Amino acid sequence: MYFHPFEPPLGLAALVAYLAPKGYSCELVDMPAEGLDDRYLGEQLCGSAPRLIGITAMTPTLRRALEIAALSKSVLPEVPVVLGGVDPTVRPEIALSASAIDFVVRGEGEDVMTALMSSDLDGHLLDMPGLCFRLPGQGIHLSGKAALVPDLNVLPMPDYTSFPAEAYVQYTQELRGIRGISMLVSRGCPYPCSFCAVHQTMGKRWRGKSPERVSREMDELLTLLNLEGIWFKDSIFNLHGKWVRRFCEYRKMSHVDGKFQINTRVDLVSEDQLGLMAEAGLTQIDLGIESGSPRTLAVLRKGISPEEIREAVQMAKRYVRVAGFFMIGVPGETEADIDMTICLAEELELDAASISIFTPLPGSTLYDSLAAAGKLRGYEDKIHFTEATESYCEVPIERLRERFMEFNDKFAHT
Repeated sequence: MYFHPFEPPLGLAALVAYLAPKGYSCELVDMPAEGLDDRYLGEQLCGSAPRLIGITAMTPTLRRALEIAALSKSVLPEVPVVLGGVDPTVRPEIALSASAIDFVVRGEGEDVMTALMSSDLDGHLLDMPGLCFRLPGQGIHLSGKAALVPDLNVLPMPDYTSFPAEAYVQYTQELRGIRGISMLVSRGCPYPCSFCAVHQTMGKRWRGKSPERVSREMDELLTLLNLEGIWFKDSIFNLHGKWVRRFCEYRKMSHVDGKFQINTRVDLVSEDQLGLMAEAGLTQIDLGIESGSPRTLAVLRKGISPEEIREAVQMAKRYVRVAGFFMIGVPGETEADIDMTICLAEELELDAASISIFTPLPGSTLYDSLAAAGKLRGYEDKIHFTEATESYCEVPIERLRERFMEFNDKFAHT
């Protein structure tokens, strides 16, 4: 999906760390970071002789994941292939329609993968929540999602040594001006944004590791990888004020110097939290602004107004660098709505800004409404946030691409 190693495979690295103390040896093959081609992957699979092959997929990477599954089957036809991740959780039947996929894990995969690894796959796991399968002569069996892990503190930190972390560190330095890497410390989100599918995969309740645990793991990574700081990739880092206060207290007590950057919502920006976090090492805050059009913000169910966006950005800029995420091509948008978004982005004078062309994600309410209206024909093969091939608004796709490039040209310096 990306030209550079951008997102560390933290989901797979979390499974590596979870399975290792249970006696299972896992090898994580990170093809993007290592620049591996299919031939090398085939050779590595044969040399490793795995008992199980697990692949993860988001919607934009589903096609590639299925190609990797087919390659795996071609070189190791008797080894079961398991697919997990966001898209298989939401649409397991799509994944299982591919002959190379034997099992799909729906939802959080720690317990399901443990059960698969400990089983002889003789059939007694086939009613396990979270495990869908396709077996010869039995067709497709779909299961509900795996139970959510209620307390993330029981999970080990993802194994950052299982993938080439330095590739991500270097790109983070180029992208964000800090020698750092991503961490994820929570799961779930209570907000109803219509373009997001996180409710389908991680639920509506925010579950976070304890502030002490997060600070300790941050120290460990800073030391292990010789980092300046951490980018917390959670969509919402500062949902709970008490949690933030305690985290900042632990950071100020830490003997390991480290900066951090976060993502959050516009309506969660507050003077008190900004002051606390800046004192504790916060250097940048990334805001999900999305649009300058009140009508588009309503369609996206953001629950914010352009004026609230202006106030939040102005407040945050007094403490830290501020970046913004934007989106054009939202269903119902006109040229005038896009004009408002670009004008607002210019007015805010952000330190960094990025934009995407709206792409309906399976599991989101906008996806469901477009599907019900019959507007998603052929969609599955054309999913990309910056190279869209379909328009779902009043502006033709060619014009959307022009506006996308216009935005990037304006903010190339940020």
